[in-house]
Amino acid sequence: MTTKISVVKPISFEWLNSSYNRIMNERILLEQEHKAAGSKFFLASMANSHVKHLIKLAQDESLIDLLGWNTFFNPDETEEFIEAISSYAFPYSRKSQPLPFGIYLNKDNFPIGYVVLKGLNMDLLTTEIGIAIMDKKYRNKGYGTLALKRLILYAFQELHIQTIGAVILLSNNRSINMFKNLDFVVREIMYKSWPMPNGELADMVLMELKNDNITAWK
Repeated sequence: MTTKISVVKPISFEWLNSSYNRIMNERILLEQEHKAAGSKFFLASMANSHVKHLIKLAQDESLIDLLGWNTFFNPDETEEFIEAISSYAFPYSRKSQPLPFGIYLNKDNFPIGYVVLKGLNMDLLTTEIGIAIMDKKYRNKGYGTLALKRLILYAFQELHIQTIGAVILLSNNRSINMFKNLDFVVREIMYKSWPMPNGELADMVLMELKNDNITAWK
């Protein structure tokens, strides 16, 4: 896997605690090669108009069953959308500024989805990660796995995170297998623990990846 980091300036723990607006303005670009597609794509912080684009793509009922939350937002509810994609569940996670990145096939165009670090605990050096390919045309084409890989390496190598958690609906077999293929292991299954938009309680899988477990694929 070929990776390349291009950052505006070195990232410090103080930067992680800065305001969300500053995070958005940093415009960090993480480059990733997609060999099967014969091209590269990018992870970058999103302008407000790009978040609105994701909100438009999220008007898809099938996403609710995959993600476990109501994906329908008004175009101007960008803060609410970021809050929704930044919810966390692990006991060690903490309320902190999330680090959301758009997934861009071209860094000058709109994103096709997002990947986010959330619940950052800089005392324990832990975080949770979430992802969704919102544009149907690009689902199941490898972008999700590669975007996760790229952000995992960034979290471990640049932010010095030691443990990354992921919380997934037990019914979402494709996502569970994707995380297992990235060496995440199941830590716990929480039955009837996640309130779905329809009022039902869904089963959740808590998975983890340790920093010292990625040597096989980095």
